[in-house]
Amino acid sequence: MTSMLNQNVIAYPGPADREERSFLHARQREELPVNPAQRQTDNDGDRMKPFVHRIIHFDLNAEDWGSGATAVMYRCYLSALQLKSRELLYSRILENVVKGNVPTTSLLAFAIFEPHMKIVCKAVQDYLTHRNCDIEDEFAGVHEIVGVLANKHTANKGAVLAGLVAIGDRRVNAVARAARHLLSEADIKDFSRVQHIHMRSSSVEFYLDWLLELNQKFSREAVSDLACALMLMVVHDEFGEVEDVSEVNYVGFKMTTIRQTQPFESYYSEILPILKYLRQCDQFEPAISMVIEMWDGHKSKAAFLRNR
Repeated sequence: MTSMLNQNVIAYPGPADREERSFLHARQREELPVNPAQRQTDNDGDRMKPFVHRIIHFDLNAEDWGSGATAVMYRCYLSALQLKSRELLYSRILENVVKGNVPTTSLLAFAIFEPHMKIVCKAVQDYLTHRNCDIEDEFAGVHEIVGVLANKHTANKGAVLAGLVAIGDRRVNAVARAARHLLSEADIKDFSRVQHIHMRSSSVEFYLDWLLELNQKFSREAVSDLACALMLMVVHDEFGEVEDVSEVNYVGFKMTTIRQTQPFESYYSEILPILKYLRQCDQFEPAISMVIEMWDGHKSKAAFLRNR
C-alpha cells in the first residue's frame, strides 16, 4: 500500500451522518452555539466569527495546509488573538464537538496550525478520544495524527508527538516510537517541554527508550532535552504518584477502567537501574546525573504530596 505520510493532503474518512447534519446546522448559524457565560467573557466578539466559521469548515481533503484558506486565516488570527482567547475558542469548539454540533476534524485544525504546545497536545488527545471509532480500524485516528506529524506545514510537531504519548496507551507509544525520527532537534526540544501534573509510567518509559536509542546514535542536544523533560516531570508533579495504564482497557481511546497508581518512590526504584546504566554511557553522565539527583530529591516531596 502506498504510504500517505509525505503527501500534503491526507485522505480522511468522511464524518458520520449525525455529524454531517450537525455540521450543516452549525453552518446555517455561521457560528458555534455558546452559553451566556462564554459569550460574556469573549472579548473578541464578532471579529472571531469568520475564524470560528473557518475552523468548523476545515476540509482536510481539499485544503492545502500551507496556503489554504484555514492556514492563511489562522496565521492572521495568531497575530490578532492572545493565547487566552485562542484557548477559549478551543474550549468552545471542543464543547460542541462533544455535543455533536461540529465534526471532530475541527480539532485537527488546532493540531496543525496552532503553535502553542498546550493547545496542540490537548487537540491531539481530544481528537483521538472523540473521533468516531471503527473497531476494525481502531488506529485510523493515530495514523491520521502521524500524517499531521509528518507534514512540513505543521506548526508544532513536538507537541503533536507529545499528544500521542500523553494518551498513555503503550500501543500508541509503539507507533510514536516509529514516528519520532520525523522530529528535528528543535522539535525534540518542543516535545520535551510539554509537561503534565500527573506522572505516567508509559511516558517515562518512552523517554528512557529514546535515550537508550540515542546511545547508538548520539545527539548531545536530544539527550539534554530528554533529560530535561525527566527533570521537569518531578518539578510539575502534584500528586507524588505514578500512573500505570498497562492494565487499562480501551474502547477506541476512551478508558473503560480506573487507572492504577503506585508511589513515586516505588516506581523510581524500578527504573533507577536504567538511569544508572544511561549515566555510564559515553557523554551521558552530566545530564543523567542531574536527572538522578532531582528524582532522588523528589522522594520526600512525593510522600508529602500524597499525604497532604
